[in-house]
Amino acid sequence: EEVEGGAEPMIAEGVLEAAGVPVVAAYGIHVEADVRGRFTTKGGPLMAGFADLNLTIHGAGGHSSQPQATRDPVPALAEVVLALNTMTGRSFDIFDPVVVSVTQLEAAQASNVIPDSAKLTASIRFLSAESVALLQERVTEIAENIARAHRCTAEVDFQVGFPVTVNNPAESTVVLERLGSVFGSERVVEMEHPRMGSEDFSFVLQKVPGTFVFLGATPEGIDPDAETNHSPRVVFDDGLLGDQAAALAHLAFARLEDEERG
Repeated sequence: EEVEGGAEPMIAEGVLEAAGVPVVAAYGIHVEADVRGRFTTKGGPLMAGFADLNLTIHGAGGHSSQPQATRDPVPALAEVVLALNTMTGRSFDIFDPVVVSVTQLEAAQASNVIPDSAKLTASIRFLSAESVALLQERVTEIAENIARAHRCTAEVDFQVGFPVTVNNPAESTVVLERLGSVFGSERVVEMEHPRMGSEDFSFVLQKVPGTFVFLGATPEGIDPDAETNHSPRVVFDDGLLGDQAAALAHLAFARLEDEERG
């Protein structure tokens, strides 16, 4: 999946100053595989920030029949994978969680070769600046120490992507009330917990108070739990685009009326 995002370059190019007056609020809606027509959001952290981890263990390769003549990076990398999974439950508060998912492993291209290096790629999600700073520190510490135990070295490339999507609490309370008044309270649900997916609207919410909202768009008769957003088999009901547009228009006009009333 492409994850470059458009919000950050748009902000850099002046989208928040384009109207010639300060932006007072920002709203966004993301469709998802959920109960058709249901709006969900919450104040505070709504979606995780993400980082990409590229980690390489450097050793000294050779023939698989003579491992004693090598410094095999593969067992070291395997230990790192297990340690990363253990780390998330032992170094982080359960109320400020992180997710580390190792998604790629790369080593030798032949079955009888011990490689010079072995690599992993991991996707990381976090809900605070403090946790991602600690995560980077712990990942580096774990990789370097395990590599050293195997007479290898570790190279850690840790790149933070999108920040945490943080809804303004006051704006979110008003958004829930206003969506309920337009679409009915039965279609509006306040979320209990943040999602660990990531969103580049987070850059906008760093600059402007606002709220990001989810809208369930699974067609009638289809189990909303069957396929998630990024499945190639997911299906959305385009008929909800009207509700999405109406929701954004109502929120914008109501917020401007608030400004006029002072």
